[in-house]
Amino acid sequence: MIASATGRCRCGEVTFTVTSPALMSMACHCKGCQKLTGSAYSLSMLYPRSAFSFDSGETVVGGLHGESRYLMCAKCKSWLTTEPAGLPDFINVRTPLLDEPPNDPPFIEVATNEGFAWAKTGAPHSYHADPAEEDFPRLLREFASRGS
Repeated sequence: MIASATGRCRCGEVTFTVTSPALMSMACHCKGCQKLTGSAYSLSMLYPRSAFSFDSGETVVGGLHGESRYLMCAKCKSWLTTEPAGLPDFINVRTPLLDEPPNDPPFIEVATNEGFAWAKTGAPHSYHADPAEEDFPRLLREFASRGS
């Protein structure tokens, strides 16, 4: 399991570092993610918030300006992170922005009920909406035990 990672936005202005292994990898098929990415789903890695830092560049809030915060590069507007509402200890980092993204499929996919029927990720766990809150400890343990 990779203990740390670096990444950057499309233009390279914003750089970041995470200093712990990812807790989970995921794909979200919701309409909001489709609209933000211009694709069938978004890919992200969940990290402890305390292990993440921006190293350079300026960010702006984009997407919805609600309880969850979507941070974008101020220059190229690449979608960098999501700070999920109600989960202040975690941050979702867009997987394609990692300098060395994992090659394996996302571990979970969510909101498949909003997705395109042809958009399949190969995730071992698939949910029509979000996993039940009580499923998260088991999913986190299973992801950590995979060694990826």
